[in-house]
Amino acid sequence: MSSPQLEDLPDALSNHIGYLLVRLGKHAQRLFSLEIGPLGLRPAHCDILLTLADRGALAQVEIANLLLIERAHLVALLDQLEGLGLVLRTPDRVDRRRHAVTLTPTGVETTARVAAIALKVEETLLDGLIAAERDLLRGALRRLARDADEGD
Repeated sequence: MSSPQLEDLPDALSNHIGYLLVRLGKHAQRLFSLEIGPLGLRPAHCDILLTLADRGALAQVEIANLLLIERAHLVALLDQLEGLGLVLRTPDRVDRRRHAVTLTPTGVETTARVAAIALKVEETLLDGLIAAERDLLRGALRRLARDADEGD
């Protein structure tokens, strides 16, 4: 069975921005998941790795808050990343109930690969757009995401 085409859907869906964003998001996640699967990773793992690469050591609660991940789910994700040798959790020197999470050297290397994969997938997704359209889309989506954050 082939996937339904956008043209096969009712106008109420095919012209609805929210539906189009969700549909494209699912497609992007599928492509990205296929590319990172051989690394033993899922998209949520990559969000954590890329955040640590950008911010350095972070407390688990900071990661959960930044990425909007439930704390219990974050612990499971960090357990998996630690099992792959990509992150290290160490007790905070001041508050031993808190743990600082850092990338290991293997984590740094893997994160660089993940970033390259993400760019490749983005190229595939945006192939039909010229540079100016890509910039316009990115700017509009960032503005909408920022507005959504302020509304929460």
